Amino acid sequence: MERKFLLFVFIGILIIGSNEIFGQWVKTVLPNPPYGFGALPGKVTVLTTHGANLYAGTLGGNIYFSADSGATWAYIDSGLTTGDVNAIAVNDSEIFAGVYGSGISGSAWGGLFRSKNNGKTWTQIKGLTNNNVYSIVFKGTDIFVSTWGAGIFHSTDDGATWNAVNNGITNLYIRTLFVYNNYIYAGSQGDGVFFTNNNGSAWVQLNSGLTNLYIYQFASKGTTLYMGNDAGIFKSTNSGGTWVTSDSGLTSSFIRAFEVIDPKILVGTSGEGVFLSVDDGATWSPVDTGLTEPYIYGFANLGSTVYAGSWDGEVWIRSINEIIKTMKKTTQTQPVATNYILDQNYPNPFNPSTNISFSIPQKSTVTLRVYDALGRVVSTLIDGQIMQKNNYNVSFNADKLASGVYIYQLITNNFVSTKKMILMK
Repeated sequence: MERKFLLFVFIGILIIGSNEIFGQWVKTVLPNPPYGFGALPGKVTVLTTHGANLYAGTLGGNIYFSADSGATWAYIDSGLTTGDVNAIAVNDSEIFAGVYGSGISGSAWGGLFRSKNNGKTWTQIKGLTNNNVYSIVFKGTDIFVSTWGAGIFHSTDDGATWNAVNNGITNLYIRTLFVYNNYIYAGSQGDGVFFTNNNGSAWVQLNSGLTNLYIYQFASKGTTLYMGNDAGIFKSTNSGGTWVTSDSGLTSSFIRAFEVIDPKILVGTSGEGVFLSVDDGATWSPVDTGLTEPYIYGFANLGSTVYAGSWDGEVWIRSINEIIKTMKKTTQTQPVATNYILDQNYPNPFNPSTNISFSIPQKSTVTLRVYDALGRVVSTLIDGQIMQKNNYNVSFNADKLASGVYIYQLITNNFVSTKKMILMK
């Protein structure tokens, strides 16, 4: 439903800034595979690098390879079974792929795979009792794998044998693993964060300060640990002992990806594109120039270039230096929101697109809807979204609507405002 809605009404939310462009995101599209889910590239869920090479994994069980900085991509999955590619991890000269399958050991779907020739061919690694692999991390010579339904597995012999290490884990649906300061962190689907300092012999929950226990991603920068979920970004300066929100400037609370390029941190969101912080997550700025797909699920960094994975086999490419320039210009020209304001749309009358600007002076739950003259909702531009203090601009496309008078209404915790606009075709 969400994707269909976006096909008809394009909604772009961004911080008001300069129209000057210092460079923008450029899209490349992965080629159609010879087989897989619908024989389409699928959603790009994971990106990683190995030397000068780039790898992309998608829903539908496809892996792609680029040796020319993302200009061209080749389809490589000889030996992989059908399933969604959730993880690609590099350890020395070996590449590992985690594929979501049937969940049954020995099934023809899913599992853990290894390539020793840059992804040209893959061999399945046996021994897991669950083939729904979600995450792969390395700690020294040890390998840890998380699964959807059977928890976490540990190998000390390069994958020859595996042991389940779930003592203290109260939820065996583990979406992500992360190694930080020689500790291992696990993000679960509903029971929050787990931590071990003894290679999984025992796990402890670390949820103090969290308001949502469905964990998607971790990242670290210096002495700070970051975590993203459907309530935004949280950070901890005591190894996860306590968490505090770190989402000032974000217009989306649905965090799906991190990329740390010290001293910069990028986050990818589900619905609002890419944000950047240069102050350890204290504030975030949108860096979406040229980006027409706001759903970002994975990042990779190669030299001075950032890659972002999105829907339909899309890989977006941009120079990190251009991102910084755009963010600085936007920050310098951004007025401070001091009151609740709903501005008159511009242009007005319009055909078929117009912009609706508003300001909120504090963190608020925001809804923005458009009604026809009979009071019927024709578009919900923002639906109960938690948004930070800032000025916002929403693009509304009425290409499918008839000429006439329409009403748009902004609703927050402490403010309601309504204005009219005219669609003239």
